[in-house]
Amino acid sequence: MLNRTEFGNDVVVSRLDFSRSESSDLYFFNRYELSFRPQNSEIVLKQTFQIGKDSNITQKEAYNLLNGRSVFKEYSKMEKDVIQDKYIATGEKYNAWTQLNFKETDKYGNYKFQMYGDNYGFQLEQALEKLPVAELSDEKTKERLIQSLQKGNLQSVNFVEENGQLNPCFLAANPRFKGIDVYDSNQNKLSNSQHQVKAQGNVETLNAENKEARPRIKKSGPTIS
Repeated sequence: MLNRTEFGNDVVVSRLDFSRSESSDLYFFNRYELSFRPQNSEIVLKQTFQIGKDSNITQKEAYNLLNGRSVFKEYSKMEKDVIQDKYIATGEKYNAWTQLNFKETDKYGNYKFQMYGDNYGFQLEQALEKLPVAELSDEKTKERLIQSLQKGNLQSVNFVEENGQLNPCFLAANPRFKGIDVYDSNQNKLSNSQHQVKAQGNVETLNAENKEARPRIKKSGPTIS
């Protein structure tokens, strides 16, 4: 079964794989292969994602992973049962950022997963606080922003300039380097030297202003996909 959808300007196709139970008329959703061709590219990116009882990668999250971004999920700890020769869930849960390693593939041609757990030391909220993000001034908007970044979205925000003006840009979580990737309003990635020095000055200005009054942000907050 094929499913076609659009994320931004990209047309995404998912091939859904079902199997029928041997003892009933029930069908089980086993996996899906997601593919799309990025703009200005001749290469079609694709990856197969398995479906289990929980912690499944959504279609939008899969699209974000294939775009090189990271997704934060809760997983079940697995241990190998030597008698059954398979992995089974232990009942323990853990959180981890997931990213695709485009330099390595498995025997099926899928990119291998790279995981960054709690012990790796990346704290999304702390990384955000280093940037002059206007949306952090409202708790509900801040929560929505964090949730969006955890889904791997390239999220639109506003930077507070030294003169108080709002400058639109985009953010993406980068757990591998324990930071935040910043993009301009045209979604061109900025280098660290382009935004870090500027951000430090703006954060100091913003913090000073916040002692008196926080800038007002629309309650709708960032759009969560």
